[in-house]
Amino acid sequence: MTNVIGFPSPLPVEHIDEESMAKHGDAALLLRCFEIVKDTLEVISEPEYSIEKEDDTHIDLIRAFYALKVLFKRKTGHDADVVAREHWEAMGRHLLEGAPLPEQRIPIVTVPGNPHPPSAFDEMTNLELATTSLSYARRVSESIMTHSPKALDMAEARLLSIDATTAMHVLKQRLAGDAPSDASAAVKRTTANGETLQ
Repeated sequence: MTNVIGFPSPLPVEHIDEESMAKHGDAALLLRCFEIVKDTLEVISEPEYSIEKEDDTHIDLIRAFYALKVLFKRKTGHDADVVAREHWEAMGRHLLEGAPLPEQRIPIVTVPGNPHPPSAFDEMTNLELATTSLSYARRVSESIMTHSPKALDMAEARLLSIDATTAMHVLKQRLAGDAPSDASAAVKRTTANGETLQ
């Protein structure tokens, strides 16, 4: 006879890192961060509880850290650790060496280019205009459907969306028999502004 000891199977290990958080959309990450901060504030306000290394609250704070890193990268295209360190070092130079007060700018990714003016579509046939606008719209859809993992994707999606709208307006104006120059008034062009922390 043999004695067999039945050990329980090991629990699955959750890897908490940027990659695991990047699988979620922005709204889910924001809600999770809100819940973690709310729970942490409740723990802090209870005198009989404390936050210990590797307890549930500490692990949740690590989750929030990586979720915020993912959100920052999606919005700006930059690593939050690097930007925070640069801000910290600039403030240190200001306080310790008398350097000028830093502006604490947050970098924003921009697309190297501008939307096409309506005149860029004037030489296209109706079929080419329709094909071009559908192509731009498809690329916008692909950027959005993949949750825009990088800010550049979202900025490019904005640019392509403007071009798709412009091409469709040129086609509409042409089919309506209006002058091509009338299309420019209908197209709104916007660019994202940089942000600063004060």
